[in-house]
Amino acid sequence: MKHIPVRLGPLALLLTVVAICMTVLGLLTFSTARADLAMAQKLAASTQQRYELEAEGQAFLQEAAEAAGKEFVTKATGGVSYKIYGFTQEALSALGMEKDENGVYWKELSHDSQTLRIGLDFADAADHEGKGFTVVCWQFSREWQAPEEIGGLWAGE
Repeated sequence: MKHIPVRLGPLALLLTVVAICMTVLGLLTFSTARADLAMAQKLAASTQQRYELEAEGQAFLQEAAEAAGKEFVTKATGGVSYKIYGFTQEALSALGMEKDENGVYWKELSHDSQTLRIGLDFADAADHEGKGFTVVCWQFSREWQAPEEIGGLWAGE
């Protein structure tokens, strides 16, 4: 019987290339998973800040609604007395609001780098029985930050 010798040179080379490819793919998978985890943690922190601002804004609206329900003056005109529900400048100052040229009162709430800007238009309750306010703006914004340097790459400057 004649034995044919098996050449191990090409087989060993193929196995080496496959092992190197598998190692590179494993490292790429690991680094991608770490990057995904870091991005997920940043998103979770940002979402938590946004929800905290939302809760603060809702608490502020409740406080403003309670202030809107307070009776400030009772007037009597022509033998008929009626109540005026409204806001005094002191009450609005206590809420920490500032008035713009359009008569809209603004409040800004900040948490870290995020800001919630609330615009309220207070109803003129002296003309009608309506009392309270209208939310004309509920806007989230974030302070822009320049991207960090990435691995010594040229910034283009």
